Amino acid sequence: MSTHERQQAILDLIADAGRVTVAALAARFGVSDDTVRRDLQALADDGVLQKTHGGAVALDVPAMARVPRQRVLAPVKQALGAALAATVTPGQILMLDAGDTLLAVARALPDVALTVITPSLDIAVLLGARPRIRLVLAGGEWCARQRLFHGEAAEALIASCRADVAVLGACAVDVQCGLTATDAADARLKRRMLASAGTRVLVADHSKFERRQPWAVAPLADFDHLYTDRPVALPPTGGPAPAITVVTPPQELTP
Repeated sequence: MSTHERQQAILDLIADAGRVTVAALAARFGVSDDTVRRDLQALADDGVLQKTHGGAVALDVPAMARVPRQRVLAPVKQALGAALAATVTPGQILMLDAGDTLLAVARALPDVALTVITPSLDIAVLLGARPRIRLVLAGGEWCARQRLFHGEAAEALIASCRADVAVLGACAVDVQCGLTATDAADARLKRRMLASAGTRVLVADHSKFERRQPWAVAPLADFDHLYTDRPVALPPTGGPAPAITVVTPPQELTP
């Protein structure tokens, strides 16, 4: 296992458990304590975890800047993006939220004629080179931390459009409270996307569940589909509920 692969595995472990110890990591990977300490220091320097005495703890993922956040559960996000993109059909109008998993969706979109509406600069740059995709960028006030446009102008453009499918990412998901966001502007933009689409899809890896953020977006019942990488138990309500697709990343497949 290379240094990069080991460090990515450490990130995935800490995303699951919330904390790791030097001794446990050294035993797991068959390396010295000093090697693990160097790995943890490198990851801390990259802004993706917090070192502690004898180990490290996870950072609050929704509060992290977009670039370091891309390394957290990267294989899971890629698998989710590929699975969702495989459902896209020619001629569809898509609304894609901002975020790492949504960027993975955009990377995996088939080479067919599509219209994509998005507030994400990274998605716009990626799809701008795809001649068969009609791209609509919902511009507005630039948020450098999240690398998206939001505010009144972005909301107005989204509200004026109609899409076949809206795909939203998640800051936090709770089976009781539904989808919540870290800031009010992001929550408003997500609600606009939901209101403008015929089919509503939520994509969220397991690290986003059993969490709450201050700003409400929508209950899970408002979504038609939920894509995630771990089983989710929704409380019985007798009302509508999203169809759940559990996507297993390649490295987690049982031999």
